[in-house]
Amino acid sequence: MTRAAIYVRVSTVRQAERDLSIPDQIAQCRTWCQRHDIEVVRVFSEPGASALDEDRPVFQEMIHTARRSDKPFDMVVVHSLSRFSRDSLHSELYVRELRKAGVELVSITQEVAQDASGEMFRKLLHIFDEHQSRETAKHVHRAMLENARQGFWNGAKPPYGYGVEIAERRGNKDKKVLVIDEVEARIVRMMFDMASGAQGKPMGIKAIATWLNERGILRRGRKFTTGGVHAILTSTTYHGLHHFNRKDSRNGRPRPPSEWVAFEVPALIDEKTFNAVQALMQSRSPKRIAPRVVNSPTLLAGIARCGHCGSALILNTGKGGLYRYYCCSRRLKEGSLSCKGLRVPMDKLDDLVIGEVTKRVLQPQHLMELLGEYLRTAMEREDRNRDRLRQMRHDQKEAEAGIARLLELVEKGLMDAGDASLRDRLVNLRFRRDELADEISDLSRRLTMAEPVITPEKIEQIAVLLREKLFSGSADLRQAYARLLLNEVRVDDRQIRISGSKAVLARSASAGVGETTPAVLSFVREWRTRQDSNL
Repeated sequence: MTRAAIYVRVSTVRQAERDLSIPDQIAQCRTWCQRHDIEVVRVFSEPGASALDEDRPVFQEMIHTARRSDKPFDMVVVHSLSRFSRDSLHSELYVRELRKAGVELVSITQEVAQDASGEMFRKLLHIFDEHQSRETAKHVHRAMLENARQGFWNGAKPPYGYGVEIAERRGNKDKKVLVIDEVEARIVRMMFDMASGAQGKPMGIKAIATWLNERGILRRGRKFTTGGVHAILTSTTYHGLHHFNRKDSRNGRPRPPSEWVAFEVPALIDEKTFNAVQALMQSRSPKRIAPRVVNSPTLLAGIARCGHCGSALILNTGKGGLYRYYCCSRRLKEGSLSCKGLRVPMDKLDDLVIGEVTKRVLQPQHLMELLGEYLRTAMEREDRNRDRLRQMRHDQKEAEAGIARLLELVEKGLMDAGDASLRDRLVNLRFRRDELADEISDLSRRLTMAEPVITPEKIEQIAVLLREKLFSGSADLRQAYARLLLNEVRVDDRQIRISGSKAVLARSASAGVGETTPAVLSFVREWRTRQDSNL
């Protein structure tokens, strides 16, 4: 008796869950086999797989079984050729594979003769099936784009931090929208807080993933990965703007931004926080700054330099880590002939630098001398500030125009949306725009108040607070404020040269010192030391 394997398939998981098409296909194929006295030895059932995809697990299992040396069946029976494949090229290749193994493909609804005319007819049927499938996909995709333009969710798994709910019903279709999942949303907000340094030193992507996993905080039953954390921290969805159609669902390739569909969703964070995190992540990128500087526990990492060759002073240990030194990185890598730089005990250099900065700068009388001219020229400064305000407004418009020009180039296809340099430029421009908005607001407020921003009282307060942070603050705060105040510490045999910026001191004196790590000075500009009615 001729033996047959039945292959049945539906395109979507939803069809398989409704269990309508697959049982019907199996029943009709069995009836046809009984009528033709054919024994059914196996049924291969493929729920939720596209016929345009050849990498279907059950399909590949069927092909592999057909090629076995013991030849378990003589034919593959399908309801129609479209169930086998809707790709004409793949269809012909796998029909040939089956014939090499002595197995014929039979459709119970499309009788095809085993001659030249039958071969031509079968190939035409495959071509029509492929065309119909692609036309259907085109219409479905167009409907999904319109659905997204109207602000509705298209049925994929919602982003972490969100759920879906039915907003309305049109005919037999449920229209769904994204809603905030408060349990997951708290974790997302916490991740942005950790990345921005809202509660301490800004944390990197790997550190955030490790912190969450160590505390048993899971992402829908699975541990957080660096890729997952990065995807969350860089997704515009969380500040309220989701983009549909960013990738081709069949091959995963990115689509140009001109084909994206943007629609508003409930925001978990504000856009300003999002842009600040992007800028901070970009500034910490290994392409821009060495991870040893970002994550270094040393106070003067990235600041201390060799006075002989200008190379960075890096951590060097002795006695199994018992003793810690600053040492010229060039000398360590190339030997003493390259540079005669010193090997300085870490604690000694840290104490010397902080002690001299405290003694020569962070005393109220010395700060008054450094910033005295700033206080004595209040009227001149006001005129300059008005000019500066005009310039900042002009720069803000330039930043906005720059963003618009870049997006226009992408929409016209002149730049690739996946270009890393484009992404960096957009992040820089958006962060610059937000920073200028803060500066404009701050400067406008000062001009309205018509009083000097820096007063002797403020200088005395900032001197006391900075001394306290640099001497008795946490390691993160000490390191952050050292980087904030100092541009460079250059060390040679005879002297230590410490350089910094008066502008930074002036801005600090006008804004105050935060309790959290100032990753970027503008991040703490709104901080005030006194929480009373005199803010």
